[in-house]
Amino acid sequence: MGMDENSWIDRAQHGDAAAFANLVERYQGRLVAFLWNLLGCGDDARDAAQDAFVQAYQGLGHFDGSRPFKNWLFAIAYNRGIDLLRRKQRFHRFWEREAAAGAPATRPTAGLEESPLWRPALRRLTAQERSVLALAYNEGWAAAEIGAILGCSESTVRVHLLNSRRKLKKELQAAGFNASLKKASAGEAP
Repeated sequence: MGMDENSWIDRAQHGDAAAFANLVERYQGRLVAFLWNLLGCGDDARDAAQDAFVQAYQGLGHFDGSRPFKNWLFAIAYNRGIDLLRRKQRFHRFWEREAAAGAPATRPTAGLEESPLWRPALRRLTAQERSVLALAYNEGWAAAEIGAILGCSESTVRVHLLNSRRKLKKELQAAGFNASLKKASAGEAP
């Protein structure tokens, strides 16, 4: 490919769709994995990633070159994922109200909770805690970088990371596993 990321960004800002396609190729797998951790569903993760890439492409003219592109892109993806979670919560509340009112249950059966890949322990974490874990463990990012993406302070990121580790430890211990609070190595799952 020969060109560096900054060249791709510059060319994409000037309308070169092939240059943006190189950026998509570079980040697509990581972005989908991050969103899968956030959303718990592969289809939702792919949809949110696609939306994030579209929004990034449309907003390239406003991209601040002093920030890393990956941070900007992951921040867009995080916001798209949170928006999707909010829509799903409204959808679930609607069906709960309908069921409570005695309406026939016509709610679709496939959803976030029913995903076979959704690990029960992760359900106890908030969306921000799952995001912090995914960025820290899967991407290897520091608290400052994660805070920039999630729009919070470095200390807030550390609190989310600590809380998520404690919750996971408690859930794993309840399931009979001997879990420790130490940080996992790069290739190890939390």
